[in-house]
Amino acid sequence: MNKRSWVIYLALVIILISLGWFAFRWLNPTLIVNEDGFQEYLWTYRSLDIITQVLLMFAGALGIAALLPNEEDDA
Repeated sequence: MNKRSWVIYLALVIILISLGWFAFRWLNPTLIVNEDGFQEYLWTYRSLDIITQVLLMFAGALGIAALLPNEEDDA
């Protein structure tokens, strides 16, 4: 892949994450009016925690896949 395609993929990921964040804020009004603090919100509404864990597992799997040798290198 060339540098231009990486920039396009990175921009696409940033746009998708920002759209997801705005949709989450718009669909969850308790986040805006919550006075209990971040810890109380995190334990009450586990969606942010679960999304973070899934993204970390996906990033770890991609990191391990990047460390493995390609099939073309074996020949």
